[in-house]
Amino acid sequence: MDRDSTRKASILRRQIGALYRRLRQEAQSDTLQFSQLLVLGALERLGGRSTPSSIAASERLRSSNLAALLRDLEAAECVTRSPDKDDGRRTIVSLTSHGRQMLHGYRERREQWLATAMEADLSRDELALLMEAGKLMERLAQHGSQVDSPIARRKTK
Repeated sequence: MDRDSTRKASILRRQIGALYRRLRQEAQSDTLQFSQLLVLGALERLGGRSTPSSIAASERLRSSNLAALLRDLEAAECVTRSPDKDDGRRTIVSLTSHGRQMLHGYRERREQWLATAMEADLSRDELALLMEAGKLMERLAQHGSQVDSPIARRKTK
């Protein structure tokens, strides 16, 4: 890898990080912690029901950190935990309707902020360019991933 590629990667990482941090700032008014919202999002992506180990793997969390998050989410009635019907030793975590409502409300507020910023700060051409760049960022996010997803299969040239 040459120095120019590394420099460009550093710039892109900083740009994405700045937007990510700004979106996190929008989460400060939420009743749930940002990390709890990430777990709810992961659970929804996993079909609304999953094992703690699958959630931890998808979000690269330590099991002890996830256990604390799940306890708090269960206390907030955002998830339920129950024994696996096929294997009683395993626990299944399920997203509740309240948890789904909290997650969707969070997303809606962030998307509203982002839509307002895009309308106010970007020209029509810049917005079109950003949408195309978003497709490229999705592809980059899948690099080296073993996940079989529509994004991973959608390798446009």
